[in-house]
Amino acid sequence: MRPFILASFACLAACGSGDTVEMTNASAGDVAKEMGKSDVAFVSPGKWQQTASLLEMDVPGMPPQVAEAMKKTVGTSQVHETCLTEEQAKRPKEDFFTGAEKNCRYEHFKWGGGKVDMKIVCTEPQATKTMEMTGTYEPNSYQMAMAMSGQGAQPGQTMNMKMRVDAKRIGECDGRES
Repeated sequence: MRPFILASFACLAACGSGDTVEMTNASAGDVAKEMGKSDVAFVSPGKWQQTASLLEMDVPGMPPQVAEAMKKTVGTSQVHETCLTEEQAKRPKEDFFTGAEKNCRYEHFKWGGGKVDMKIVCTEPQATKTMEMTGTYEPNSYQMAMAMSGQGAQPGQTMNMKMRVDAKRIGECDGRES
């Protein structure tokens, strides 16, 4: 699982329901600027625990031994703890959901009223990746469904994955989080 995905979910954890951000065809930088306009923190600082569960994974055309190994990962979960500072909570960075990806645009981004709905498309010379996330949040927890797909430059280079993330704020940061 890519680290930026886990970090992104931590950022959703305790969004304030008083503000709404809704954008279409927006860059990661545009979304970050809009999210950062409010003096209200979109997330609560502190220590968060998130459980990411792999629900489905399909990579057509892979060697049988790799396919068998992948089947064993479906249904498994990873637990991750992270710490968000007050500054990170109030001013999300441009890579808030996209990680190090530089060629990404939000087809749509809706955040407010306890709900999140977004679709991000990242285009590289040899691949296109799409990530869709929908979920609900309240001050100390969130639930998120995520679907990711990738299409390589060559026919048959595809990947599809579905995950669920459940997270909760578990206290103050203690310096042992990643």
